[in-house]
Order: sequence, then C-alpha cells, then structure tokens
Amino acid sequence: MQLEEQRRAIEYQKKKMETLSARQRLKLGKAAFLNIVKKGFHVDQSPGLCSRLQGR
Repeated sequence: MQLEEQRRAIEYQKKKMETLSARQRLKLGKAAFLNIVKKGFHVDQSPGLCSRLQGR
C-alpha cells in the first residue's frame, strides 16, 4: 500500500512539473512573439529570412 501511495505522489509531482513547464514554455513563446511584433520584423516565405517592415 505504501508503494502505491509513493507512486501516486511521484506521478502527481511529475504531472505538476509538466504543467509548470508547459506554462513557462507558453509564456516564453508569447513573449518572443510579442517582442518580434513590437520590433516590426516580418518573416518571408523562405525559412530563416527576416526583414524589417519599413525596409520592404
């Protein structure tokens, strides 16, 4: 019975850490997106190419 309780506690901690990690990843992605939008960068059709909206 004690092993089952330990397993549940470990699974709960794992799920909690995954949730926190996902939330942090979402916040970082949102911050990065807003930072790019704020700076006025535009992503072209070609991967990896960025140009200023004013310079286009």
